[in-house]
Amino acid sequence: MKKPSGRDIFLLISAVFLLLCPLLLHAADIKIPAYIGRANNPYILPDADGPGFFQCTAIGLVTGMLSAVIGAGGGLLVVPALMTAGVSGIYAVGSEMFRLFIFSTIQSLRMGINRRIKYTLALIMTFGTVLGGLAGYTLCKKIFIADPAGNDVFISSMIALWLIIYSFIIIPDFREAAQKYALELLRKEQEKDQEQQAINTQAEAPAEQPKKEEKKKEEGEPKEGKDEQAQPQEEKPKPEPEPQFEDELYPDEEPWEIARSMRSMKLPPYIKFPSTIKDEEEDQLEPAEMRRGGEEPDLDTAEEEDKAESIPILPIFFLTVVGGFFMAMTGSGGVILTFTVMTKGFACVAALVAGTDLARLALSTGGLTMSTYGLNGFINIYCITGLVFGTITGLHIGSKSLKNILPYRVKGLVALLVVSVIINRILAIPALLRKAGASIDAGLVSTFDSSGSYILLIGAGIFGGWMFFAFLSGVYKSLQPVEAEEEKK
Repeated sequence: MKKPSGRDIFLLISAVFLLLCPLLLHAADIKIPAYIGRANNPYILPDADGPGFFQCTAIGLVTGMLSAVIGAGGGLLVVPALMTAGVSGIYAVGSEMFRLFIFSTIQSLRMGINRRIKYTLALIMTFGTVLGGLAGYTLCKKIFIADPAGNDVFISSMIALWLIIYSFIIIPDFREAAQKYALELLRKEQEKDQEQQAINTQAEAPAEQPKKEEKKKEEGEPKEGKDEQAQPQEEKPKPEPEPQFEDELYPDEEPWEIARSMRSMKLPPYIKFPSTIKDEEEDQLEPAEMRRGGEEPDLDTAEEEDKAESIPILPIFFLTVVGGFFMAMTGSGGVILTFTVMTKGFACVAALVAGTDLARLALSTGGLTMSTYGLNGFINIYCITGLVFGTITGLHIGSKSLKNILPYRVKGLVALLVVSVIINRILAIPALLRKAGASIDAGLVSTFDSSGSYILLIGAGIFGGWMFFAFLSGVYKSLQPVEAEEEKK
């Protein structure tokens, strides 16, 4: 009898979970108060104050570009943008959860076909995300039923907190990438200067070369050309092997210094996951020398190498619990955090992390949508239509734009967008507090609210405009005629 693979078990559990989740949680029997959904009722056409199709499409377009850049669903932008456009917080989160389900399902299917998913780890991460998501939804729903306006304050505060945590990762990462790029430019300039000096030195040499050749003929010495031919040619260095799981959308990240310690921590159980840590040359040559000599490898060394290819499960599980908790309150799937921690903190292969995380996101958002937000009516279907259409378009444009933008600039654009969203949510809190009954000056509230809207619009405009310009630049280059020299080559 053939043993079922991890993919088969994953698909079976996924189907059973999605079918039985509403029944297990009795979501259909939950009675929602009548006043919920008056302003943003998903079953009626939106009024003139709500976001229209084209506005939601524009939000989805920038979100799709962001998804292509960071390898996540882009929820850090959708919920703040919808709330700025007038959608209630819980409906914005529910709509984003449904959009994440569609987006991550399509992406995880692509990653699964390309064998970029660790199915066992995806199931473990899904379990942690669902646990955290149920806790976060329960808290968010209780606050909403008690005070709908106060719930918007709570969601905005959670979004600001979640993105402030992420800013401590993306901003230093951008600074480090910019420094590396500046050092690389300096190195290239120094090499050009050295080459120019060598050319100038060689230009002066021909005047003295005939005299040297005459002396060599008199003394009977061989010419330099024969010596050069007699010398053995230096062997060209062999090209480095390509990474096993190379993906243009998810290149491997440089791990933190703590990554080796994180992988070697004694915290069972473990799961195998390829590493991006580069060993020293001596460590790489020793097993090959032993095999050539006919000696058996050391068992301790083999165990250490096998352990280096594994990661502990519990830290990843607790990380997904925290990510699921914030996802149910902010709409962000937590991919930006898990992807960064796993690729940099645990030195995991980026393409495998992205595929596994997208499979986790597809299953967990599907279950949470069907059992919580969806069956309770906290979804605005008109927003979802524009968001999905814009996301698909933006994802394609963003993936093509990355080829024409330097990596450090991409990280800088993401950092700019994150900071603009944080400022937007902080400035929106006074208006939401006044809506909840707080006595705050109306003029001050209006100034803060409009300033936050403009800041978000400027941040998203710079990010989306830069990406779209890079996309058009790539199209323009592809339409240019090929030069004759390049055709000969």
